Amino acid sequence: MIRYLEQEEKILTKPLYQEAFFEDSAGFVKYYYSEKIKDNRILADIEESVKSMIMLNPYTISVFNKKYCLDYIVAVATKKEYKRQGYMRRLLDKTLIDMNEIKVPFTYLIPANKDYYLPFDFSFVARKNEYNVDLSDYKKSVINGVKLDIGAAEKILDFINTEVSKSNDVYTYRDIRYFERELKEIASENGFINIYLDGDDIVAYESFWGIEKVELKERIVASDIATREYGKENIMVRITDVAELLSNFRAGKNIDIIVKINDNIIESQNAFFRIEMGKDFAKIGKIVNTEGSAFVEFAIADFTAWIFGYAGDVKYNIVNFADKSIAKDSLDSIKKIGGIFINELV
Repeated sequence: MIRYLEQEEKILTKPLYQEAFFEDSAGFVKYYYSEKIKDNRILADIEESVKSMIMLNPYTISVFNKKYCLDYIVAVATKKEYKRQGYMRRLLDKTLIDMNEIKVPFTYLIPANKDYYLPFDFSFVARKNEYNVDLSDYKKSVINGVKLDIGAAEKILDFINTEVSKSNDVYTYRDIRYFERELKEIASENGFINIYLDGDDIVAYESFWGIEKVELKERIVASDIATREYGKENIMVRITDVAELLSNFRAGKNIDIIVKINDNIIESQNAFFRIEMGKDFAKIGKIVNTEGSAFVEFAIADFTAWIFGYAGDVKYNIVNFADKSIAKDSLDSIKKIGGIFINELV
């Protein structure tokens, strides 16, 4: 039976978690099952035991300054004896359809294998955020453990939120609750945080963790001393409510265009959308009677890569326009997402 687990049932997923993610340390698994399951949702195929599962971990994501509680898909796993029997497809399909029903604009993940998620119309939208900078000239403060003065924590959070909002239209917004949990997550693998100061001002944040080998978990550096670089593709997004997502966008000039979205999983957005948009407004609505109308047609995965500003050369069809340049001009007028800063690993 496929259903969302009750809070007291979530612990039943632990054997499958340990089977699928055997490389995770005992300390991290203990942290995960004491902290992350407090507020996440777990969709599972469960009878006597959990056959297959998806965990939906909530994060506050800012999209053009509007904050959403979005689900980061993690711990996607199926027991060995049930693999390649369609269990995960049924879970993922239900997850995406359910998100559409409650008007969640999108969900996201970092794939272990991108080929697994491409059939579900996930698209890459960002590369790993990296900074290569020598911080040895700055005063360094090291934070160990899970306790920190609230004032110090707020100062760190102010630095991070201010920095990542400068050049990113989509980013994880961090509050005290987020930071308290982050400290526990890092500590689960004997980690620590470095804070670099120029006088009293924070100029860089680093976190490290690892039992056998210490690894950099995250680095954020002030834009006036380092330029952000980009590593391998890492964030994949699946749009789950086209209209809700587009309501946050604006256009350089007033446009009125019909876009047809082809979506084989979320039937309700396998539809025609009328996009009316300008510099300070956006009106998005479905239309039914499209006979003879001019429109632009996208597959949902191509639309995702395009609207998130990641790929400009995606496939789309311009239909019934006497002058295709009019359609292209309208599409070009929509201001795409200009930067994404999502670094979470779980």
